[in-house]
Amino acid sequence: MRCPSLPLCGLLWFWLPLFYSRPVKIDKVKADTKNLTRTIIARIQEHQLFPLNLKINGLDFIPGERPLESLDSMDETLQIFQRILPSLPMENVPVAQIFNDIENLRSLIQTLGSHLGCTFHKSSTLDALGNLTELLTTSPYTAAVVALDRLQKCLHSIIKHLDHIQRC
Repeated sequence: MRCPSLPLCGLLWFWLPLFYSRPVKIDKVKADTKNLTRTIIARIQEHQLFPLNLKINGLDFIPGERPLESLDSMDETLQIFQRILPSLPMENVPVAQIFNDIENLRSLIQTLGSHLGCTFHKSSTLDALGNLTELLTTSPYTAAVVALDRLQKCLHSIIKHLDHIQRC
């Protein structure tokens, strides 16, 4: 018996690459987040019917142009839009695709947050929304256009502030 541990060491050397992994770089996650955000904006712009610069009352539950300077505020705003989008009565807009893209965008933002040590919480505004179908019945077409316009503005804010994120 010369060296019975030699084959075992050789076997372990072959297994070493299987257990080796590198963490995802934060710059890669930021780039993926920006690309997905631009994709969602492009999907919305394909179906945007007209530019909306009007002040409309009664749709205050849809987040507007507020600065999204932290990952938590970005995630909270996207949670609200995830709740609103399925209730929109839009036939020619791929609401399901935009919904799935927002879900993936939230996952990327939460990955960024985990790199920074952030913890995310459920939005307190979601419970206040109540039954969206009742809120959207008065003017469903206008509500859908306003929601997509405000989502687009929020996405632009995410792109703008993503490089400068230093806190949760």
